[in-house]
Amino acid sequence: MGKYASGDHSGQNPTWYWTRGLHDALILRTEAIDLSYDHTRRNPVRSCFQIHLDASTAMFDTSVRCIKLLNYKILLDDSACGGYESGGIEGCYWMQDILKFENGKYILEITALGEDDFKFIVRFDDAQVERI
Repeated sequence: MGKYASGDHSGQNPTWYWTRGLHDALILRTEAIDLSYDHTRRNPVRSCFQIHLDASTAMFDTSVRCIKLLNYKILLDDSACGGYESGGIEGCYWMQDILKFENGKYILEITALGEDDFKFIVRFDDAQVERI
């Protein structure tokens, strides 16, 4: 199992990972997208979870604008605002994250701050990160 955290400059992080950290980035909105299943592709992308950020307020990495998690599954959302379905993660601040790699999948654990601290955990196959 690989485990990565913001501030880890070991060189073993995925190339898309924000090693400098997103602490204090504002989570503007999230979007869950179901995609057409292309059975002709070896590893088809079936779904995408997008996290749009205003990283201008982040302490370290201010270049990240959008994180796209491919073939995702939300494992935990204990946000005080009522969870992802009611937009709970939106409008909160990214405090820290831990990225793990287990059994061929990534697991991203985000601690965010809204009215209270909460954890948001999502498993996914791969990611794309849009930067300015």
